[in-house]
Amino acid sequence: MDTDKNQYETPKQQTPGETGSAAATAQKILEQGAEAYGQAEQAVSDVYDKTAQKVSETYEKAKSYSNENPGKTILIALGVGIGLGLLLGASSHRSRTSRIAQPVVNALSDIALEFFR
Repeated sequence: MDTDKNQYETPKQQTPGETGSAAATAQKILEQGAEAYGQAEQAVSDVYDKTAQKVSETYEKAKSYSNENPGKTILIALGVGIGLGLLLGASSHRSRTSRIAQPVVNALSDIALEFFR
């Protein structure tokens, strides 16, 4: 019966030295986690700032290009609209428009590339 009694006893409590080392280890892990979180937050912030700067620069370039070349910009927009219309139309009518959509889109993208060079 003594062995049954030992099964249900509460575990031995840790000594004060052991408790301190566990708390110190837990504190060290928390500090490392906070440091890693701070580094990740800084990296994300840096990438966001760089991306926002590049998008802003690209937008300004596109805006100035469209101001300098309004005719080309209108033709490019028209070509993109026609290409997208054909692609979206091709999804519902596969037989007839699928033969037309791909060559038109390729031609329009070639024209657009020539304008941006």
